[in-house]
Amino acid sequence: MIDSDEEGNHRITDDSLAESARESHRRIRTERVQVLSDGWSRLESVRFDYLHRNGQWESQTREVYHRGHGAAILLYNVERRCVVLVRQFRYPAHSTTGRGFLLEVPAGMVEEDDPAATVIAETEQETGYRIGKPTFLFSAYVSPGSVTERLHFFTAPYAVDQRVSAGGGLAAEGEDIEVVEMTMEAALECITNGQVEDMKTILLLQHAALQVFPRK
Repeated sequence: MIDSDEEGNHRITDDSLAESARESHRRIRTERVQVLSDGWSRLESVRFDYLHRNGQWESQTREVYHRGHGAAILLYNVERRCVVLVRQFRYPAHSTTGRGFLLEVPAGMVEEDDPAATVIAETEQETGYRIGKPTFLFSAYVSPGSVTERLHFFTAPYAVDQRVSAGGGLAAEGEDIEVVEMTMEAALECITNGQVEDMKTILLLQHAALQVFPRK
């Protein structure tokens, strides 16, 4: 499934991805899907047969949470060495640690199967910046053990004169978003000191530190 070149470096090809899909179909037989909840998103109980590598079949049960797919973007300004984040309330975080106001990158659920258009719209709604075409980086599962959501990650440069409104989100959806501009160094420090606890934000900030901002 993962090929190696002449130097021994691993690389994933279209053929290896297709083989991975064939393996899943060969080793998994879905027996029952039961809907447990179907409100804002859908929660299912799934029973399936799993073929172990030793050739033995085993019946297993998992709960699967379907909430759609998302897209996230980091806005950066290389000359000023700044990034734009947003701060908003997240009840699940509040219920876990008591710290419900999180620093995050702009993000939203993908609409009309167009992640790029989604982050362009979310950026303007949340931050007030009207950006051009964003750069796609990669897609990844959020928590593949139980959640089907895949996040699409983007970056885009921004300039002060691209801000066309105060942002803040959509009042009709109950959003109350604070726009936070900070230096790249301060943003990375926020990861270390625990002020940034959101995984998608950490991934995009680490990417920017390695690939976007020149080393001092």
